[in-house]
Amino acid sequence: MTRAVADAFEDRRHLVVQAGTGTGKSFAYLVPALAHGARVVVSTATKSLQDQLGERDLPFLMEALEDQLDVSVAVVKGRGSYLCLNRLEEHLEEAGWSRQEGLFGTEALPDELRRVVEWAAETESGDRDAMPFEVDDWSEFSVAGMECPGREQCPQGAECFAMKALEAAAEADVVVVNHHLYGAHLASEKSVLPEHDIVVFDEAHRVEDTFASALGVELAGWRVWQLVRAARSLPLVVGASKASRLVRSLTGAATELEAALGKERPGRFRDPAELETAGALERLLKVTDDLVATVRAAQPSTPAGQGAKARLLRLGGHMLGDLDYVAALEDGVVGWIEGGRSASLKVAPVDVAALMRLHLLDDATVVATSATLSVGGELAPAARALGLRADDHEQLIVESPFDYRAQACLYAAASLPDPRSEAWAEAAVDEAAALLELSGGRGLVLTTSYRMLDQFAERLVGSDYRLLVQGELPKQALVAAFEEDETSVLVATMGFWEGLDVPGRSLEVVVIDKLPFPRPDDPLWTARREVAEQAGLSSFGAVDLPRAAVLLAQGAGRLIRSVDDRGLVAVLDPRLATKSYGSSLVRALPDMARTADPEIAREFVRRMRAR
Repeated sequence: MTRAVADAFEDRRHLVVQAGTGTGKSFAYLVPALAHGARVVVSTATKSLQDQLGERDLPFLMEALEDQLDVSVAVVKGRGSYLCLNRLEEHLEEAGWSRQEGLFGTEALPDELRRVVEWAAETESGDRDAMPFEVDDWSEFSVAGMECPGREQCPQGAECFAMKALEAAAEADVVVVNHHLYGAHLASEKSVLPEHDIVVFDEAHRVEDTFASALGVELAGWRVWQLVRAARSLPLVVGASKASRLVRSLTGAATELEAALGKERPGRFRDPAELETAGALERLLKVTDDLVATVRAAQPSTPAGQGAKARLLRLGGHMLGDLDYVAALEDGVVGWIEGGRSASLKVAPVDVAALMRLHLLDDATVVATSATLSVGGELAPAARALGLRADDHEQLIVESPFDYRAQACLYAAASLPDPRSEAWAEAAVDEAAALLELSGGRGLVLTTSYRMLDQFAERLVGSDYRLLVQGELPKQALVAAFEEDETSVLVATMGFWEGLDVPGRSLEVVVIDKLPFPRPDDPLWTARREVAEQAGLSSFGAVDLPRAAVLLAQGAGRLIRSVDDRGLVAVLDPRLATKSYGSSLVRALPDMARTADPEIAREFVRRMRAR
């Protein structure tokens, strides 16, 4: 893989690599990146993986190669990850204190504000993840990318932590970002990150959905409340009287939009003007336009007021632009109402591949890698999703060094009812309970819905092992409890299908309730199916099957994390064994021993526990 990545950099040719668990794929792209000589951007799926690369992998490699290389590295996160000194200045001005006085007199400040001021004076990064304590509401001390006015417009721009991170990136040879930030970079016409012509996407199976979100728009109550929260600084800009009027108008618009969205029927829409929400959107447009005009005309005298003005103009401008984008609903995008507790209106590009070709692939070399990219042993579906053509890239599958045949067994529960029948859920829960009783816990149950999460939790409660259920604790605390209690069972939904790394005896059985196909009524996936059919492709083969294959492989990949691990993956969906497409899904999984016989699966668990 290292050679293939180095060749891709040298030949300026795209590369798609599936690298199984345990291959060391991070080193396989980081070593060529460090040695290349020109700037390479590495984009990861999560901030935690960013921190792993920036704090562990890259420092190790740079020390190992220090005699051969003279390189620099920078890690850049989104604006919201950094302390905003302008927001801090606003809080201090309201408290009658200024950072310009140094730390003298901080004892008079509220305790949380005092601790933030003292941390701001000593931190080099301003990164929330490096903060040694938690604050009640981080949004009080940070700004989103759409709110930050940039260095030139902000009185604290010269000190800005986010800007310092970008400055370091502009001088670095290797820049580590995340997919959300890279999507924002593309959405802003490449104005966020420093110039580069090579990018590596790790966990590349997440790129399509992340970019669809980053390049799209969401309008919901929280967006307007974000504007309301920012408008608390209006008295510093326009005076108390005008500020009060504008905040009342924004609050009314937020309340009206939330109520209107709550009445909408979830699903796709073709014309936003025909929605019940149209009136609320029109009012929000007028209120935001009034806010922007009033703030633009103001001349605040203090640094805090000047910074607040710049931020409000930026945030209001984004809102106006998004409202215009929704009203136009151009070809190539799909709009829908998403229901639930926090209903929202969303618009997203249907075909991320086309945008990748337009904004990235013609100008930069792309290396895309993940442990799970293939469908039926083929990488072509993943390449198409990223906008790559058959003749413009190389492909490589690097097998895991683990001996899956000896270490693991895949049980496809062929004897269970069809998952679309009423009898399936009870039978699936009973099957999982029997396996987990034999294993003495030590299990992870992954569900495709909250409904099934509740059914598993209800059935497994009262067992001899400790039952941990998603939602009972924060995610990190839940995972820590699962690792520490060797016989516990964790029941969780999609947020735990990937990224969970628990080697050892705490995890010896992974139960997957159902094949993770996209919902047939999901508007974005429906639109993607339509695009595939218009191109003469099978929507199931080009859209649904690749999605299910990648997620299934991610879920199954939670089991074997080291050469010493042993375990069973139980898929309680008989279609894996009985449908013709099941073989494609199986080929996307590690080459484990396989069975469809429940007695063989049970005996495997018995022998494993006895050993």
